[in-house]
Amino acid sequence: MVGRVRLVVRRLTNPGARYTRHMAGTQTRTGLVRLPSGECRRLKPEELDEIDVLLAKPGHLVWLDVPTPAVDDLLLLQREFALHPLTLEDLEKRRQRPKVDSYPEQHVIVTYEAVRGHAGSDGSGSGGRGGHGGRGVKLGEIHLIAGSNYVVSVRWAPSPAIEEVTARFEHKTDAIVPTVGGLLYAILDAVVDGYFPLLDRLSDRIDALENRIVAGSQGTGALREVLAIKRELLELRRVLAPQRDMVNTLLRRDMAIVDDTSLPYFQDLYDHLIRVLDSLDLYRDLVAATLEANLSVTSNNLNAVMKRLTAITVILMVPTLIAGVYGMNFHYMPELSWPFGYAAALAVMAILMLGAALFFRARDWF
Repeated sequence: MVGRVRLVVRRLTNPGARYTRHMAGTQTRTGLVRLPSGECRRLKPEELDEIDVLLAKPGHLVWLDVPTPAVDDLLLLQREFALHPLTLEDLEKRRQRPKVDSYPEQHVIVTYEAVRGHAGSDGSGSGGRGGHGGRGVKLGEIHLIAGSNYVVSVRWAPSPAIEEVTARFEHKTDAIVPTVGGLLYAILDAVVDGYFPLLDRLSDRIDALENRIVAGSQGTGALREVLAIKRELLELRRVLAPQRDMVNTLLRRDMAIVDDTSLPYFQDLYDHLIRVLDSLDLYRDLVAATLEANLSVTSNNLNAVMKRLTAITVILMVPTLIAGVYGMNFHYMPELSWPFGYAAALAVMAILMLGAALFFRARDWF
C-alpha cells in the first residue's frame, strides 16, 4: 500500500499533474468533531495531524472536508485515515461514475452535485461531466469516504451542499442524526435537493421555448435551444440514474454505516431521487414534443408560403394568357381593329385577376 501511495504522490508532483490548488488560500480544509456530549468543535489546523487520536476515542464523530486536494492533503488523508489504494487512484483520476465502493473498514461514495455559476468539476468552463456555456448544466464531483466514526468529503469546486451541511452540523442542528449514516444522508440529501431548482429552471426554459415556437419564432435559434436542453437532460440522467442505484445499494443494509436510525432517511432520499428522475423523463417528453411542434410549425409556415406563391402565380397567369393571345402575329383576330380593344383587354385582365384574388382569399390562401 505504501508503494501505491508513493506512486500517486509521484504523479501529483509531476509538472502535468492534475492536483493543483487553485487560488491558494481561498479554500482550506475544514475539520469538525462531534463529541460524546453532543458538542461540535472545529479543529484547528495543527489538530488535523492528530485526527487518528480522535478516531481512537469512543463516541467521537469526525468530519474532514478537503476542497481541491493537493499533495499534502492526500498525504494527510492517507496518514490519518489509511485510505485504500484504489480510493487514492479514484481521487487522482476523478470523473468517476456515481458509485459505492466498499473496502475493509472503509466505504467510498462518489456523487455529483448540480452547481450553478462555477467553473465545473474540473476547473474548466465546460463542467466536469458535462455542462455547457452560459446557463448549461454544471456538475461538481464529490467523493465521500466513510468509516466507523468518520466522514471525509473531497471536492474540486465550491459546494453549496457541503457548506449548508457544515453549518448545520457545526451548530448541532437536530435534523442531522449524529452518526456516520446520518451525516452521509444530510450531505446526499442536500446534493439531491440541489437538483430541484435546476429542474424548475429547465421547466421555465421549456415553457418559454414553447411560447416562442407557438408565436412563430421557430428559427435556428429555437432549434438550437431545444437541442441544448435535450443534451442537458441526457447529461443529468446519465449522472442521476447511477446515483439512484447507489442509494439503493445503501438501502440493502450491506454496509454498517447505514444503521436502523438512518435507514428511514435513506428511504426518503431514494424517493427524492425517483422524483427527480421522473421529472427528467417528463421534461424529455416535453422537449421531444417541443421539437415536433417546432418542425410542425416550420412545415406549416412553408405550406402557407407555397400556397401564397401558388395563388400569386395563378393570378398572374390570367393577364399573361390574354397578353400572349393578343401578342400572336395573325392578321384576322377578334376585335383587332376595335378602338377600345386595348382598354377592354386591360379591363378584362383586371377583372379576372381581382376575381382570382377574391377566390383564393375566400379559401385563406392569403
